[in-house]
Amino acid sequence: MVTRLVPLGLIVAAATLLLGGAVLLDARHDAWARAEQASMNLAMAVERDITRSLAAYDLSLQGAAMAIEQPHLAASSPEIRQMAMFDRAAGARQFGTLLVLNAEGDVVASSAGPVPPSTNLAGRDVFRVHQARADLGLYIGHPDRAPAAPEDLRVPVSRRLPLHRSFFGGVVVGSLRLADFQELFARFDLGHRGSITLLRADGQLLARHPVSLPDIGRDFSAAEIVRRFMAAPAGSFPGIAPIDGVERLYTFRHLGDYPLILSVAIAVDDVYAAWWRKAAVIAGVLLLLCVATVALCVIARREIRQRLAAEAALVETAARFERLSQVDGLTGLANRAKFDAELALAWRHAARHRQPLSLVMLDADCFKGYNDRYGHQEGDRVLRAVAGCIKVAATRPEDTGARYGGEEFAVLLPGTGTSGAYAVAEKIRAAVAAAALPHLDSPCGRVTVSAGVALVWPEQDSAPGQLVAMADQALYAAKRGGRNRVEIGLSLAAAPDMAMSA
Repeated sequence: MVTRLVPLGLIVAAATLLLGGAVLLDARHDAWARAEQASMNLAMAVERDITRSLAAYDLSLQGAAMAIEQPHLAASSPEIRQMAMFDRAAGARQFGTLLVLNAEGDVVASSAGPVPPSTNLAGRDVFRVHQARADLGLYIGHPDRAPAAPEDLRVPVSRRLPLHRSFFGGVVVGSLRLADFQELFARFDLGHRGSITLLRADGQLLARHPVSLPDIGRDFSAAEIVRRFMAAPAGSFPGIAPIDGVERLYTFRHLGDYPLILSVAIAVDDVYAAWWRKAAVIAGVLLLLCVATVALCVIARREIRQRLAAEAALVETAARFERLSQVDGLTGLANRAKFDAELALAWRHAARHRQPLSLVMLDADCFKGYNDRYGHQEGDRVLRAVAGCIKVAATRPEDTGARYGGEEFAVLLPGTGTSGAYAVAEKIRAAVAAAALPHLDSPCGRVTVSAGVALVWPEQDSAPGQLVAMADQALYAAKRGGRNRVEIGLSLAAAPDMAMSA
């Protein structure tokens, strides 16, 4: 009765824990999925705001570019030229001053006034990238500080002139205030350790909330999370921030055709905060339910485990002794008793299914002389080497390699014809010869084996001893024929009178 109650109690406790764990795991997955969805929605909303602002500013750049291409504009007064080129920029004053540079990099027009400053910007990247590439489109440069206001970080943006022709006529340049992005990001509540980050497509940090001014303009392309940002157009994954080391759920998007990446990150601890509170309550209830069951079962369980362990040890010991009783300790092959049992079993099977049964008998040539000259330990090494060759040659599960006695070995090959058995014997003989173990008392000068092959088609009332006798005769023929060779004996169908003579 106790043995029934203990498993029942453990099953009930385990089922309770599994059910509770499944509920908690499902709730954990739901919390993560909700956080992913919320992050994605927020990233899309912020993306719309940023791309809308960039599109408006890009229209201002394109408007200036298209206006400067007007054929009669050069003959107009400076005021008229400025109005024509920067009329579209009037609604985008928050983006900064627009400048038009000619093909040499000289400022030829400015939205700040009719008389442009005498400045050459040919060395700036916003000029050089368009000079090198005609297909670049809108270029967003590296963060820079205004000389008059070092705290006012800006990002230059530019477009090539003319817009739709292959030759290079200059660029139109403006700038974006990074503080505008910081103000946009600050509107959203992502928890006390959440963050929103805007990066260039090459991994350079442009804006972040919470703000980290020393990191603005820093290259984070070597960071693992940024590499993942750069490798896909959008996605979501957990990672550790290179700035503060906080583990967060990152949701990122590339902003349309602009070379920008937006990342919305929620601290993993914040994602699971509500789940942990729920898990604590559920876990407490589950523990209270399970402790009583486990406390009643612990003594009986310990006794059952001790009994099972003792029984398992006895079974293992018995199995080990059984295996040892069937294996030759020196060679690892089957011993004589195991061979006799396998021969009888294979004989009955072959007789029942009318299949051939082959046997290879092998003997190490001049082995007594080898022991006398080199010693028994070296002789044992030779026997192990021969056994290794037998294991390599007889690979089918039904094949049985055995040490028949002394330096004599046997290989039982059920369902194998004469040619197959001869091939196995020859493979063993060749492998032993190839080992090139020296043997000064052998005519060959090295360790060799001789083998005899015999085959019968057993009958139900016949005995297997005749197969061994036939293989032995073939072995002796190989010995008489000069050793280091394989001889094939007669192939016979067993008959009752043959069994009696055997």
